[in-house]
Amino acid sequence: MRPSKKALGISALALALAFLLFSSCGQTKEQENQEQQKQEQEKVIKALEEIETVNESIIQLLDGPVNPGKEESRDPQGRKQEDQQQGKEQQGKEQQGEGQEKGKEQQGKEQQQGEAQQGKQPGEEQQQDQQQGGEQQDQQQGKEARNQKPQDDIWDDVDKSIIELHSLFNEYIPAAAKLGASTELGANASNTLNQLTKKAEAKNQNEVLTEANNLFKAICDYYVLHQDKRAPAKILLFHARRVMLSAKVGDWQTAAAAMNDLEENWNGQKNTYGDKQKDTAAMLDLSVANLAGAVAEKNQNLTAIKGLIVITNISELEKSLKEK
Repeated sequence: MRPSKKALGISALALALAFLLFSSCGQTKEQENQEQQKQEQEKVIKALEEIETVNESIIQLLDGPVNPGKEESRDPQGRKQEDQQQGKEQQGKEQQGEGQEKGKEQQGKEQQQGEAQQGKQPGEEQQQDQQQGGEQQDQQQGKEARNQKPQDDIWDDVDKSIIELHSLFNEYIPAAAKLGASTELGANASNTLNQLTKKAEAKNQNEVLTEANNLFKAICDYYVLHQDKRAPAKILLFHARRVMLSAKVGDWQTAAAAMNDLEENWNGQKNTYGDKQKDTAAMLDLSVANLAGAVAEKNQNLTAIKGLIVITNISELEKSLKEK
């Protein structure tokens, strides 16, 4: 017995509804996967930004050419600026209180010295002068020790930041691998961080700054992987710092090579920016040309000045490219 036209119509309608329902479920699942992947990407980029900030704190600690944008977000001890200000205010109050107490003690001592002055013998005065001279010598030695201590504290902070970088990379590299990062990227970052750690043991300022900038290049490679819009500007910063760090130690051959890389990278991207970056791009273009002139003259002071202007302009460009 052949099915009626009505039965065939009902079957076709049922199949169509089933197909639509299946397609809808498939689209929903795909959208959920895309949203989850987007959230994972944002989380990983945030972790990478934290790594970059800690690395910049090392450059700042050692008076290197730091990214102005990162300098504002974290002080060398890793505290927020608000906490740092509160600490300064508290320290000022404590110092004020100590000063008042010391003032009272000093007044008491002066009064006692004045009362006993008339009964002193010449030998006693000479003994007091020798005692004061010894106290002054002790104070001078203590002052010299305090002047040396901040430098030790700086390297202690550098070591703490490096330890933090090891921990952060240990979490970040596997997370980035899940999003497609190659083993080469992870190996390069790990090897560079190890070199930075070894250089810090010797406490050579210029070598540590160079390795911190090399680590920044590894960080830039990850920004490229994540297709972050700021990646091209960050790579410019890496090359600009290479120029400045090489010129600082008189290595003009490396400075010239780094300058060529900076110009090549900038020329390849400067025409890709829109109206929003037009003014900043124009200033950066001029500052790069001026830095090239300073390097050609092999003038260290001029290179340092022009280099800072380039870095400031790069930071402004990066801010305009920051993804919301």
